[in-house]
Amino acid sequence: ADLQPLTGLPANYAAHDYTRSQEVSLLPPLLVLALIVLLADAVCILVVTGRGRWPDLRRRSAAASVVAVVFLIGLAGASSRADAAPAAADSASDDARILAAALETRLGYILTGDRETDARSQAGLAGLSRVLSARTAFAPAAPFGLDPETDALVFYPLIYWPMVAGQKPLSDGALAKIDRYMKNGGTILFDTRDQLTRFNSYRGNAGAVSGPGQQTLRQILGALDVPPLMPVPPEHVITKSFYLLQGFPGRYVGGQLWIEAAAAETGDNVNSERVSGLIVGSADWAA
Repeated sequence: ADLQPLTGLPANYAAHDYTRSQEVSLLPPLLVLALIVLLADAVCILVVTGRGRWPDLRRRSAAASVVAVVFLIGLAGASSRADAAPAAADSASDDARILAAALETRLGYILTGDRETDARSQAGLAGLSRVLSARTAFAPAAPFGLDPETDALVFYPLIYWPMVAGQKPLSDGALAKIDRYMKNGGTILFDTRDQLTRFNSYRGNAGAVSGPGQQTLRQILGALDVPPLMPVPPEHVITKSFYLLQGFPGRYVGGQLWIEAAAAETGDNVNSERVSGLIVGSADWAA
């Protein structure tokens, strides 16, 4: 379907492009400093060798000043063009990525900063996408790696988030974005990748063995508005989405999968057809 421009907008609306903060180029001040040092060195050489009589120095300094001014003017123009080109390229790249995510359904995974973990996530979701294309009516495009600080999450129905020890804390803006995503129909699969993890709630059990993945998970979920969690019931929709599943094996087997507790606190029956916005496990599914 063709994308149509919005109509009926108020007269005082403002349009903004998707942009990122630009890098500050240190090339101009460093080159200016190098030029000053070069001129000072030339003057010192003239004085030491006896060729630096004052009239000669004045003439040579004037000539050097003209050359320096011309050089700096050219440098300023080149610097402005160099700064503008990457900014335009980054903006075009961001727009193309957003458009690709909006036009084709695909899975996403959170970039952790660890190359091995990120490569494993990409390969695992790419393999899952191929299997889904071959065995179901869902044919997802290639998965995208996501930075919750800068990337939009709304385009991805499922996001895989592997836990890495020492992961940097998220900003308030990123946490708010994640919270909105889960509350508006998106699902995040948090994978501690540590089969030693045992959960009684999203805050963990003080008597359970706590691995590095669970510790990272606690830091993230502790800053979010997360409902109570419960083990997946036998008749929940997640056990029969594509196959009838008795367990959820990954690299490890036998671990517990946790989802939102839904209506458990009210005493009502659990809504087995409700899709949880939050899934927590430890089987290292992307491996």
